[in-house]
Amino acid sequence: MTQKKLDGLKFTWWAPSNIALVKYWGKKVGHQLPANPSVSLTLSTAKTRVSLSVVKSVETTEDTPWIDLYFAGQQMPSFIPKIEKFFKYASGELPFLNDYKFLLKTENTFPHSAGIASSASSMAALALNLIELEQVEKGVEYSKEEFLKRASFIARMGSGSACRSLYPFAASWGESDNFGSDLWAEPVDCHPIFKSMYDSIVVVNSAEKKVSSRAGHGLMDEHFYGKARYHHALTNWNYSIGWLKEGAWDNLGNLVEEEALSLHAMMMTSRPGYLLMEPQTITAIQLVREYRYRTGVPIYFTLDAGPNLHLLYPQDVRAEVQKFLEDLKKDLGANVTIIDDKIGTGPYKEDGL
Repeated sequence: MTQKKLDGLKFTWWAPSNIALVKYWGKKVGHQLPANPSVSLTLSTAKTRVSLSVVKSVETTEDTPWIDLYFAGQQMPSFIPKIEKFFKYASGELPFLNDYKFLLKTENTFPHSAGIASSASSMAALALNLIELEQVEKGVEYSKEEFLKRASFIARMGSGSACRSLYPFAASWGESDNFGSDLWAEPVDCHPIFKSMYDSIVVVNSAEKKVSSRAGHGLMDEHFYGKARYHHALTNWNYSIGWLKEGAWDNLGNLVEEEALSLHAMMMTSRPGYLLMEPQTITAIQLVREYRYRTGVPIYFTLDAGPNLHLLYPQDVRAEVQKFLEDLKKDLGANVTIIDDKIGTGPYKEDGL
């Protein structure tokens, strides 16, 4: 076989997780198309590093390994089917993927599969590497805007929420009233209060979720409250875009809590229904609300599809919240950990590679 021009290339990207304020839950007909628009804040500390190496040119077949994958230094064959499925979808847009075998080395700064959007950060980082390869293969250099849009489009094929992890501060995904697209996410203008906001992630259980997000999305297809939920989310999305620009944190904070509980209500009322919150999750919610009502400190919670809470609050109440978090951790028990995070500036390429 003639050596291909991508042989031996290696790129490494870091991409952050994101926390959805208005949740995406349920899909339209098609591949990874959201049933409602969503909006998220981009995190900083919770992120994934993906190093992609083109090992050699190869004629891929059903029996030919496409990918060799290491997670945190260990071979992870259980991860490969999901990545190969992603590559299969992506190869429709990036056909050169069919001509190579790849080595992936990846690591998280946070627990995977525990409801902190590890799929979002990992697929976003992987998509950035693939667009780097596409530029070399095509002999082009995209503008920054086009590069991120292209990566968002590809990331969506692996994880819907991943398409929002490509942008700094805040991002929106989904069509709504002449704004946005189901095919990629777009950055959202937001008030300076949100650009310096903190997110303390209360990890009450770092084990892999009992029900995957993919399975949960599927249960929305015949959900009795599905259509009402999509309308509800669209209404909340419209409010959230305005409040992000205005800096109306108390308004948005109350909406964010409502969205989190609505998401978990959809899980509990699915057929079959299931519960991802733990007893400590409920205790933490109650303690956060009691603290806010008692002190007036504008700290609000949200949840992704898991038991772990994201506590969002502005920079100017950081000192007060730190004391509260110390007490919260004591109340919840020794097994609880807190990831100290804040809103971030998006993905970046690792230098020197």
